[in-house]
Amino acid sequence: MSIVRMHVADFTAAQAPAIEAARPLYERYVVPSYARSLSVTRGSGAWLWDEDGKRYLDLGGGVAVNCLGHAHPRIARALQEQSGVLIHASNLYHHRPQAELARKIVGLTGPGKVFFCNSGAEANETLIKLARRHGHAQGRFEVITALNSFHGRTFAGISATGQQKVKDSFEPLLPGFVHVPYNDLAAVEAAITPKTAAVLIEGIQGEGGIFPATPEYLQGLRALTRKHGLLLLWDGVQCGCFRTGHFHSYQTLLEGVPGGADFLPDGIAMAKSLGGGFPIGAAWIAEPYQDVFQPGSHGSTFGGTPLACAVALAVIDEIESKGLDRNVVEMGRRLAGGLREMMAEKPLITGVRGMGGMIGMVLREDAPGACARLRDSGLLTVPAGGHAVRFLPPYNVTADEIDEALRIVRAAL
Repeated sequence: MSIVRMHVADFTAAQAPAIEAARPLYERYVVPSYARSLSVTRGSGAWLWDEDGKRYLDLGGGVAVNCLGHAHPRIARALQEQSGVLIHASNLYHHRPQAELARKIVGLTGPGKVFFCNSGAEANETLIKLARRHGHAQGRFEVITALNSFHGRTFAGISATGQQKVKDSFEPLLPGFVHVPYNDLAAVEAAITPKTAAVLIEGIQGEGGIFPATPEYLQGLRALTRKHGLLLLWDGVQCGCFRTGHFHSYQTLLEGVPGGADFLPDGIAMAKSLGGGFPIGAAWIAEPYQDVFQPGSHGSTFGGTPLACAVALAVIDEIESKGLDRNVVEMGRRLAGGLREMMAEKPLITGVRGMGGMIGMVLREDAPGACARLRDSGLLTVPAGGHAVRFLPPYNVTADEIDEALRIVRAAL
């Protein structure tokens, strides 16, 4: 019996009694830091099942993680094969999967090197440490970030995040962060001081409500940071790894724009879809700064294990070999187009934003609970700031599944 078949079919029958008891066990033993709803038992492709056997179309994708859907055979095979050879090796040693994945990321990005970690928050932490270490000799340590941004749940992450709700009751925060309006180049320039070390932005603000950066803003930031000798750091945790069709969202945002092909940040944080569900994070660092970290200056016990890197390599190969980067763009257009058609008949919908597999449906302020209503109707989505509902489908989602999602939205709203 294969791992995939056991996961999709036999797991439910074998584990049903234990899963049915999950909710009271959570209430007794798990810290209540999440507002959980379903008790899920298994998944297959774009579909999830709960403990009652109800099926849901999952276009939340584990919050932009499950880029190949659930229980994908390519991931299962990579896990099985690599775990039978070498699961973990200390970063005091070399191993081929990490070297190959680093080479792949550099090839998809530009000249530089890669540091591996376990999550997007750790990847952003790496970029923040890079900025401070690089600027230390000049007394530069401040990082300019955007209002409405989200950069993770570590202390540096919440300090960098431009949303007060994630900071409340954790003060005093880490000093050295300045927040300015997004897509406002003049505000960034006005915030630069002799203490400024870097500017950190998302290509598309995901948690903030699906707000893409404008080409003018990106090219202006690159020119401005070079003028002042600052690092331009890119949080591609949610919008990267082919989520918008290209490996990095700036490649999509600047596609066809004069000079856009020359745009390259100094550091890029990535995670989520990089592992397709298996935890892995990475920070690409541009060639001029690739050796800022030396032995002992930064590290991660579990960063870039053979198992994690083997899975990430399999995920990237599956996307590229099957043309899933193109498919997610086509399906994203189909979804966004269908939502826009509904706007005339559904006054609750006030806008549609985003691109590729990162679409936001904006609702009226007096329309709370949309994600819960969609869930009860069999469609899983993710809430976001600005009264938006996030659609983060797997890259191999089908036209029929997109049409089913649109049918559910139409009926539920």
